[in-house]
Amino acid sequence: MGVDGPSGLRPHQLLQRVDPHTVRSYAELHDWLTPGQLLASPPEGWASDWRAADPDRFTH
Repeated sequence: MGVDGPSGLRPHQLLQRVDPHTVRSYAELHDWLTPGQLLASPPEGWASDWRAADPDRFTH
């Protein structure tokens, strides 16, 4: 795959079959965060969960 080890793999290189006839890359299937993004501006779908997160408490 042109990389020296697993850490060199990028989302566009990893593929997943989503149905019997379709294969998509992880880059297409998932939203990827940039370093520090949750602190600066979390994605809209994550914002309320991130605001409610408390590192001192875990609940179900």
